[in-house]
Amino acid sequence: MINITLVVGFGIFLVYFLLSRVNLSDIKDAFLNLYIPSIVIGLILMFTIDFFKAYRTKILIGSDRVGIRDMFLVSLVRNAFNMVLPARTGELSYIYVLRRKFKFPVEIGISTLMIALVFDLVIVFSMIVVSIIIVGVNRFEVSSTSVIIIAVALLVVSLLILLFLSKIIDIVVKILDKIIPKTSKLGKNKVYKNIYQKLLDTNKNIEIIQKRRIYWKVLLASLATRILKFTSYYFLIHAALHPLGYDFSDLSYWVIFLAAVAAELSAVLPTHALAGFGTYEGAFALVLVMLGFSEDPSIIGGFNFHLVNLMFTVAMGIIAIIILSLPFYRVKEEKLEKKD
Repeated sequence: MINITLVVGFGIFLVYFLLSRVNLSDIKDAFLNLYIPSIVIGLILMFTIDFFKAYRTKILIGSDRVGIRDMFLVSLVRNAFNMVLPARTGELSYIYVLRRKFKFPVEIGISTLMIALVFDLVIVFSMIVVSIIIVGVNRFEVSSTSVIIIAVALLVVSLLILLFLSKIIDIVVKILDKIIPKTSKLGKNKVYKNIYQKLLDTNKNIEIIQKRRIYWKVLLASLATRILKFTSYYFLIHAALHPLGYDFSDLSYWVIFLAAVAAELSAVLPTHALAGFGTYEGAFALVLVMLGFSEDPSIIGGFNFHLVNLMFTVAMGIIAIIILSLPFYRVKEEKLEKKD
């Protein structure tokens, strides 16, 4: 309860702090005058992204029990919960829907989620390195060389995790066996035994996925997802900044990418407030200011971009939940029987 209060309080403080530095009427006017063509393109791209996510999830699961349509709806639900809940806890909705609606074991949800997330990290860190190199040294208040080194290090770590994920889990299991013997009181605890078994089952599923040699397909789908995502963000941010006098020629794709990825990474932190208000705009505006933008358009653009993104994502998630909850939307019984 204390943690929730602190997170909500921190979010309220950030929103108050950011809004105190701009005129509220400017945010309202900019929102009412969002550049519609860019909004339409951005939202179409956002909608398209989830088809690639659905394809990636389907090939990772490797079952004919689900189709692209099923995973598309699951992706929309996952996006909505991630947008609202802190520290990416919305990812758990993916595991829940797979288990509840499609009757897949928890370990399948965990293993496919882990692999997909690591692929996303590899691609995002690669794009960060490229963007920093393109944007240039003189645009940063800190040494760009240091930032590149950090990004490359994170990229290498992500690649190693991706390649040796099964072995890493094996090491974790061995450490648990030494620290918590099965004969100990905790080792006999039902909750611990269940978690331990799920970890073993998850690792077995990861090994199966690796043996299927589908990583190149997952990589291409992940690459398409990330590029489309940040391209959609570019158009949405252009729509938010256009009323303030910014055109495409004033907005470098890679500069906008760095601001957008900073906002996205803020969602991973435990300090991420409800729906990201405050932390999302703060991270976005901070990077834009560091890269030479004025404070006012950075804050105003951040709020309006976040609002459009939030409303669209949550609306699509609600629609997906309703569709998945409809009585006629069921997994075909014969496929379930065949699998079992």
